[in-house]
Amino acid sequence: MSRLFGDVCDSVSDPYLRRACRLAERGRGTTSPNPVVGCVLVRDGRVVGEGWHERAGGPHAEAVALASAGDAARGSTAYVTLEPCAHVGRTPSCASALIEAGVGRAVIGTSDPHTLARGGAEMLSHAGVEVEFADDPAPFNELITEWLHFASTGTPFVRVKVALSLDGHSTLVPGSPSRISGREASALTMRLRSEADAVMVGVATALSDDPALTVRGDDGSAAARQPRRVLLGRASQPPASLRMLHDGAGVVTLLAPEGVPTEPMLARLVDTRSYALSDGLAGALNVLGGSGVVSLLVEAGPRLLTALYDGALIDELVLVHGGGMAGTSAPDLYLGADGATGSLAKPLHVVDAGRCGADAVTVWRPDEEGTYRAGTDRS
Repeated sequence: MSRLFGDVCDSVSDPYLRRACRLAERGRGTTSPNPVVGCVLVRDGRVVGEGWHERAGGPHAEAVALASAGDAARGSTAYVTLEPCAHVGRTPSCASALIEAGVGRAVIGTSDPHTLARGGAEMLSHAGVEVEFADDPAPFNELITEWLHFASTGTPFVRVKVALSLDGHSTLVPGSPSRISGREASALTMRLRSEADAVMVGVATALSDDPALTVRGDDGSAAARQPRRVLLGRASQPPASLRMLHDGAGVVTLLAPEGVPTEPMLARLVDTRSYALSDGLAGALNVLGGSGVVSLLVEAGPRLLTALYDGALIDELVLVHGGGMAGTSAPDLYLGADGATGSLAKPLHVVDAGRCGADAVTVWRPDEEGTYRAGTDRS
């Protein structure tokens, strides 16, 4: 996901790269574990072919664009958001396909860091194709933020979503779900789920809310493509009566500590994955990464959010701010240290903000500058 509000492609100055960027977005949610990629072929100032990567295992953006261009691809310029791959896997090498089609020039949004696929620009250059990279790779990196994170770490990009009241509470009564945000914010949740490989909650949230964690339309109908649903267990396990275990909407994975046996009835309903309890949440995320989860949405309760935050495991935090006050008897959102030292640990910074109906939404990411003192002017 690039941005909830606004269009990251708007910041791309070259019109053909901007078009390629928008084409890439059409593959959002269906290409994992591959990145979204768009390609535009231009010859004599006219677009002769274009395409995007639609799904994992299907043709890459360059192959689709070349097929649509046919013989007109010879002598054209290829505008592509990500460096064409040099690797032959389930599909042929995109760099070799461009060379064989006679493309004369390639303008690339950003380089491919993946050790298996990178090298396409060099391959093109050696074949006599003129290669140029965009002046600013930032929009193209933003386009594939989750995939870049996964390619460099092997763990999912962790996006945490929380709805909270104006006074910072995510529920009104301990252990009971509360309506904090409005209908438009529910549509935002559906979007976040639809673009994730997996959606995770802790067992405590599963017990109190019994959520479906599915992607649904405005009429309540289930979407054709559903993310994997993940239950994170520690000492306790979810009951076999949870509705997500019986709704037929796809795989439910139980992440459980090693040595904790899954009850026989529950074991028949879930895909159980084990992690070392001593490795904590980081170990659980490693297990998900190893099973191909690139983008993980966590709909966190206070305990899970606190553990993720304290472990510096949040890559993006989406806060939906409802307009009401919960009061002092409502449970706290964050259960960690009280900040008595005058320092905020692991601060986040806003990268996006907007409205969803009557609610406000802010998007936060880790601050690479580190901690800062309360009251310090950071302008």
